[in-house]
Amino acid sequence: MSFATSSFTGAAVQAKAVKAAASRSQLAVRADIYPEFGTYPGGGESPIMPFSEEKNAEREIIHGRFAMLGVTGAWASENGTGIPWFEAGALCSPDDCTAIADKFPGAIAPLAPEGSGYPSFAAVLGIEIVLMGLAEGYRTGVIDPVFDELTVGDANPGGRFDPLNLAESNDLEELKIKELKHCRLAMFAWNGCINQAIVTKEGPIANWSAHVADPV
Repeated sequence: MSFATSSFTGAAVQAKAVKAAASRSQLAVRADIYPEFGTYPGGGESPIMPFSEEKNAEREIIHGRFAMLGVTGAWASENGTGIPWFEAGALCSPDDCTAIADKFPGAIAPLAPEGSGYPSFAAVLGIEIVLMGLAEGYRTGVIDPVFDELTVGDANPGGRFDPLNLAESNDLEELKIKELKHCRLAMFAWNGCINQAIVTKEGPIANWSAHVADPV
C-alpha cells in the first residue's frame, strides 16, 4: 500500500501513515468484538449496506461524529433556551441575526451590545465557511496539512488532537469500536429527532417531558 505525502509534512506524516495502516490491519483479528471498525452488519456482504470501499469507514465515522454533535446540540439548545433545534435557524437570518446574541445555553452576557447590529449573518456565515473549509481541506488533503499528525484518510490523528492522551493510556482499537457504536447510535437518534419534529412539531425535550408527564 502506498501513501501520498506532501513535501510539507515530510517524514513525520509518512510514519504516521504507516502506524495508522498497522492499526487498521490489527482490526481483522478483533472478530470477538462487534462491530469492528470499518465493518457493517452482515460481514460486508449485506445487500442493504455492502462494505465495498475502505473509504466508507472514514465516512461513517465523520457522519457519526456530526450526529453526536447534532444530538448534543439539539438537547443543549432546547434545554438551555427552550427553542427546539429546527427553529434555531430562524433566529439568525440574512435580515436579522441579533436574536442569537443572548439565546444560547449558559448565556451570562450577550455576545454583543444591544443595538450594535451584531452578531451579523455575514460574520456568522463567514466564520463557519472558513473553519469548516479549513477542517475539510486538511482532512481531505486539498490543503497541505499544517500539523504533522494529520494524514489523509486517518480519522484518528492523535497528537495535539488527543489532549487527554487517550490513545496512549487506553486500548486505542477498543476506543475506536466504542466510538463507532456511539456514532451509529447517534445517527439513529438524529434520524429520530428529524422524524419526531416532522410528526409532532416539537423538540425532543418537549416530547420527552410530555411522555414523562403522561406515559399512557
